[in-house]
Amino acid sequence: MKRLLLLAVVCSVVVSSPLAAQGQEGVPDLRRHYHFVPRLSRVVQTGGIAGVHIEYRVIGKYDLITASRPWSGTARFENAEAWGSIISPLPAPAVVLDVDEAFNLEGLKGEQLPVAAPFDVFRFTGETADGSSVQLFASMLGRWMYLRGETTPPKGSADFFEYQLRALARQRPFADFNGDGVVDRNDLEHWAAPSSSGAPQAAELADANDDLLSDGADFLDWQRQYGETAPDVSHADALLSSLLASGSPAVAGVPEPATAVLALAALAALVRRRHRS
Repeated sequence: MKRLLLLAVVCSVVVSSPLAAQGQEGVPDLRRHYHFVPRLSRVVQTGGIAGVHIEYRVIGKYDLITASRPWSGTARFENAEAWGSIISPLPAPAVVLDVDEAFNLEGLKGEQLPVAAPFDVFRFTGETADGSSVQLFASMLGRWMYLRGETTPPKGSADFFEYQLRALARQRPFADFNGDGVVDRNDLEHWAAPSSSGAPQAAELADANDDLLSDGADFLDWQRQYGETAPDVSHADALLSSLLASGSPAVAGVPEPATAVLALAALAALVRRRHRS
């Protein structure tokens, strides 16, 4: 009886795996909209002929696309509109860094890593237009995403800029209108205050849902999220730092469905052999 039950389980897995794969073909990938928290997101630019060291505050947004098939584990960025403004206590020149271009965000290929952590981790790799390699890790902390990344110039190159990213983003809608990572009364004041220019830019809008309007819908989002604060990213930062330092994370690959079927078949054979002995 036990043998028949075990055989039935193995057969059901063998039959259901290809059927599940076929059923997932028509399911669209999951798209999530994220917005950088400016005061908790920055890019550091170093190198070049002059040996610069410039820090930028990151503003903007992006979409994260993850595969609908759970065993695929692939991910990518789309609609990245991320910019860096120089951080300085002094009057700074109007220099803006295109963060998407610096890291080639939309050109990176991502994969989920099977790490021993209470949150999902994705690794993104690729190259920039000048041939620098990009390595970026992202940890999923509920509705938040913490990112660590860096670029490395080609071997033998000189006078290349290098970039390091450390950023926190949150899914839309998000009623943190002043970009400090906390939804509080200051955000309500920002929502209620009239624009100084009459026609506010997108970055100035108290726009929680990214519809380019500051209206009652954004006020309702503020009410729902009042009191929310940015998560503690210390554990995620330690893990991503170790992954960046190692260069190539020493983690096992995610098994394909066929591999799981073979493992079950081997287990069935082992149980049958022990039963006979």
